[in-house]
Amino acid sequence: MRLLKLAVEIRRWDLAAHTIVLATAKLLNNGEKPDAGRGKEKKGRSKGKPER
Repeated sequence: MRLLKLAVEIRRWDLAAHTIVLATAKLLNNGEKPDAGRGKEKKGRSKGKPER
């Protein structure tokens, strides 16, 4: 993240954007999910609807 800090300090927004994209791609390539902290909802019928 030193590159991102440097890019922001010298106001190279294109370099800052590329750094963020590459860091995100690296995380996704390692198998991490961007929404890893969120819980999963069960698929199927809704809780409020009665079964027929």
